Amino acid sequence: MTKYYSEDQIQAVIEANDIVEVASGYMTLKRAGNSYKGKCPFHNEKTASFTVSREKQLYHCFGCGVGGNVITFIMEMEKLPFVDALKFLAARVNMVLPETKNEQEDHQAYEKKKRLYELHRQAANYYYKVLKTNRSAQEYLQKRMISHEIIREFGLGYATEEWSSLTDFLNGKGFTRDELLDSGLTLVSENKRYYDRFRSRIMFPIVNPRGQIVGFGGRLMTTEQNGPKYLNSPETSIFSKSYELYNLNHCKNFMEDGRLFIVEGYMDVISLYEKGIKNTVAALGTAFTPFHSKILERYASEVVIAFDGDNAGKSATEKAMNILKKSNLNVKILSLPANEDPDSFVQKNGQKGFYEVVSKALTIVEYELELLKRNNDLSQTDGKLHYGQEAIKILKQLETSVEIDYYSKMVARETGINQEVIRREVIRSKTKAPGNDSLVFNISHDDGLGQKIPKAYRKAQELAVRYCLRAEEMIDEFPMDFLTERFYKELLQAVLEKRQAGMKVEINQLMAHFDDSEEVKRIVAFMMNDEEVSRLDYQDALEIMKRFYNKAQLEGLSEQIKRESANGNDDAVARLTNQFIEIKKMMKENGRH
Repeated sequence: MTKYYSEDQIQAVIEANDIVEVASGYMTLKRAGNSYKGKCPFHNEKTASFTVSREKQLYHCFGCGVGGNVITFIMEMEKLPFVDALKFLAARVNMVLPETKNEQEDHQAYEKKKRLYELHRQAANYYYKVLKTNRSAQEYLQKRMISHEIIREFGLGYATEEWSSLTDFLNGKGFTRDELLDSGLTLVSENKRYYDRFRSRIMFPIVNPRGQIVGFGGRLMTTEQNGPKYLNSPETSIFSKSYELYNLNHCKNFMEDGRLFIVEGYMDVISLYEKGIKNTVAALGTAFTPFHSKILERYASEVVIAFDGDNAGKSATEKAMNILKKSNLNVKILSLPANEDPDSFVQKNGQKGFYEVVSKALTIVEYELELLKRNNDLSQTDGKLHYGQEAIKILKQLETSVEIDYYSKMVARETGINQEVIRREVIRSKTKAPGNDSLVFNISHDDGLGQKIPKAYRKAQELAVRYCLRAEEMIDEFPMDFLTERFYKELLQAVLEKRQAGMKVEINQLMAHFDDSEEVKRIVAFMMNDEEVSRLDYQDALEIMKRFYNKAQLEGLSEQIKRESANGNDDAVARLTNQFIEIKKMMKENGRH
């Protein structure tokens, strides 16, 4: 969640945009009691289960579980990050969000960006019209198998070889020299001569997810021309190569299966798009960045890296892979022949041929093991041993025993080393990893380190938290230690802090404490659930939680007693045994009552 705008500013935008009116612009809603219902826009359904509450200013789908406020709705529908969704809604009601603490400066900055967007729109129109009259540019695109439909859809254009044709055109449209220089489309020489940055190039408008043109990429048509093959707009107040991805504005609409392809160049994107592979993006003349990774997480569940097959492409693949492995995305790597890129490959083999190669794409672990195999001679004993030792380091990154078992078998086949030996070494190396020495049983966090939480315990916690959200005064003395999920603790703690500060607890401000979209959905689900939780239900839930909590404490103490006893630590055994007896005694007393 951004810290750039205050809670009051965010709340003002939310209050100015009625969620029923906003949602109605994307779907048909019908009144149902105090709420409105429609078919969920986020999953296919026959019966309407998507509910929008004007009173609560929230939405929730009882089918797929999505939910949130007007900002999260726009984030999902328009595929925008939080700040852009906020600005989208602000513009909808003619609000100007502050960029500084000076209102006049804010307005000037807003108008300056507005002019830059318009300048780029006019420039794109100019380049497009020039292309339509330039035979050599048209012939080049025809030779590259790019149709008129694609030219129109991507707004491709052409920059002539004249020194200042675009500059003169934009001047004629009323843009000042300072604005032209700020855009990066015009440069100035030492003798104060103003000239075009892009000349004799096919032009690719770069469009952000909101549909605004923010920059350009220009490509030379022949190797005989002087200058770099590709040239991009410089960094400006509306454009950063580290954040933007080419074709994301189209791609976000073709994500039915959650998969997205990452390629290196504009022509790769366009050729794949022409062949019906529309869920493709490219970085813009820069290395793939962590910011790109974060952006892709908003749109996809799986990404396939499809870079060029040459050495430069392989190097770029490894760099992108190392960034993406830290994300929540499922990552695969496509291996193309050394002399091919996605553009040339799909032109020769078509959509079917491309998808055949995609079906053989490697996981990150498979790809890393493949690289390791290339660097070791597996026909020699020392090569096998070195490969096995290094492979174990790679397998340490695996999360589940199923994955460890699968890849251990793969390494065993390559080396002849017993699979169980490899598997045991992987698990041992994971437990010796830094930070794992202090792992102890802890019922207060359901993080996979303690025992499995019984269903009754989970249900009791949910009921108790739902009751507390409606009867906030109960949180003051709520036994937080009984909660096994960090989410529940953080949620009630956020409400408690508001109460202690004497502030009214607003649902939108409460949601602002959570970055994770799944956690936001859960809060909304709680607030939209009209099923009553009585005081008696709450008390029963507390009793269930207390019983399971004490039982878990006993099991934890029992494990610690065994461990300390094996280590010969008699003092610790005595102390832990006393704690064990006290809890048993208390549980017995409670049972009598």
